[in-house]
Amino acid sequence: MGKKDTITKNYLNDPCIFADAFNYLLYHGAQVVLPKNLHPLDTVEAAFPYGADGRLQPVQKFRDN
Repeated sequence: MGKKDTITKNYLNDPCIFADAFNYLLYHGAQVVLPKNLHPLDTVEAAFPYGADGRLQPVQKFRDN
């Protein structure tokens, strides 16, 4: 993950741009995803998988917008 990834995430963080991109890609331009219906979510997720010794191993994961 580098500078390009950060720039893309910041660009798609705009609800109008995000809606336009996904409407174009998924719905051939039909206005299905509306910017007013979008809201930001926390992109950090915590997971607690079991390690080799059977104990919980906390892991923090980062998701895209």
